[in-house]
Amino acid sequence: MMRPGFFRRDVEFVLRLAGGFVVVGAFALTLAWGYEQRQQAQEWRELACAYRVADLASRAKFLGLDDQRGACARLQSLGLGVRTSGLPSFPARDPLPRY
Repeated sequence: MMRPGFFRRDVEFVLRLAGGFVVVGAFALTLAWGYEQRQQAQEWRELACAYRVADLASRAKFLGLDDQRGACARLQSLGLGVRTSGLPSFPARDPLPRY
């Protein structure tokens, strides 16, 4: 890249330090952007579950699905969970066994 001695020592040090900050900043910015995208995807998933529960409640009155909180968990318990990707996955296991 640069031959040693092209600039004065202190200028080279500042340039290397600035380059390091740019690389670390780009990495941190990428992580922050990915985190934000994940949060938005979870919000959209919860909204889709809420609409699906509302539709199911209007069709099957006997289920009593008036409460929209935990809509994705409620759909999963009914076996109607929302797919999160196009790839096949293993079914989710219950954390506690039922006896």
